[in-house]
Amino acid sequence: MAMLRNGGRPGGQSRSSALWGTGNNDDSRSNALWGKGGRGLVTLMAAVLVLGIPLAASAGGDDNTGPETQTYVSSGMLANASKHPDKTIHVIVTANAGDLPKSRILDKTLGSVDRRLGLIDGIALDLRANRLDQLAKIPGLTITPDAPAHPTGSTFSSKQLWVPNTGIDKLWNAPVANSTKTQSDLAVPAIAVVDSGVDTSKAADFGARVVQQVNLTTLPNNSPGDGRGHGTFVAGIAAGQAAGYAGASPRSNIVSLDVMDDTGTARTSDVIAAAQWILDNKDKYNIKVANFSLHASNSSSFTHDPLDKAVEKLWFSGVTVVAAAGNYGYANAPSGVKYAPGNDPFVITVGAADMDGNPSPNNDTAPSWSAYG
Repeated sequence: MAMLRNGGRPGGQSRSSALWGTGNNDDSRSNALWGKGGRGLVTLMAAVLVLGIPLAASAGGDDNTGPETQTYVSSGMLANASKHPDKTIHVIVTANAGDLPKSRILDKTLGSVDRRLGLIDGIALDLRANRLDQLAKIPGLTITPDAPAHPTGSTFSSKQLWVPNTGIDKLWNAPVANSTKTQSDLAVPAIAVVDSGVDTSKAADFGARVVQQVNLTTLPNNSPGDGRGHGTFVAGIAAGQAAGYAGASPRSNIVSLDVMDDTGTARTSDVIAAAQWILDNKDKYNIKVANFSLHASNSSSFTHDPLDKAVEKLWFSGVTVVAAAGNYGYANAPSGVKYAPGNDPFVITVGAADMDGNPSPNNDTAPSWSAYG
């Protein structure tokens, strides 16, 4: 089913699905990129999770014998550090190969570990900006900002045109292949929502299906539940069940991972910690889908970005990762998908659709502000 960009140009976009799927357990990043890291067909719609939130991201090093021993520093970090040498900065440090030399890093930088990031064998480090150049001289590191995140979409009500448009309602009780059962007879997978939290008082939407709430933000001013509203909105699209406003999978349990304060700001290391929590608890809660309606505020290659590395770990452990494309598109040209985690080739990246006020998919367009390309 093709979707047209504003102006009627075919975009060749297809609606993918994310609530059921398969995947191997090979979490090797190199295998995933260049080898056998295949992923089975995902069989239920996820293209309705369209809102995004931007997150907070040259090379250096004293050994240039190979790419694994060179140190990569995100563009602009060293220049900014030289302009504000006394400022405390927050960075994420990972090793290009092998174990991260944590003792050497701490000795060189006189920084303090804010959080250990076992999922990507990294650390979130707080240090004075004038120490960054010393850190960059340690070979074999990737250094990126532990950057902030902010909402890119408003919490609006939906007329639910997307339900007949996508045909998702036809799957709720569809027959299971080679069985007398229907989808409603199956154990429905849980959806992890990495966002601003979920307001469980919305009983009409969620009932008692928010089975776990985890607060992982290290920022102050974070109210219990959802102090921003964005996570509740996203959870409703994914799994709401209010009359007339059912979500994509209204029987799914929801696991809420709150990584944002009440202003809608997060730190990249907190989002990575959420990915780690999902990996550690996916079997306990039957988590098959993880939704990240957020994106980094600094563009980077997925080969260097620590958040991309984290969501790839989830994908290759059997968790379908859905990420926002972002709301920074252009009217007359592809914007590209520049930011993690939506820029990663091993996640389902979702943009917005303009349905022109009717449920038929034949006249759908992608609004100009929705990133693509």
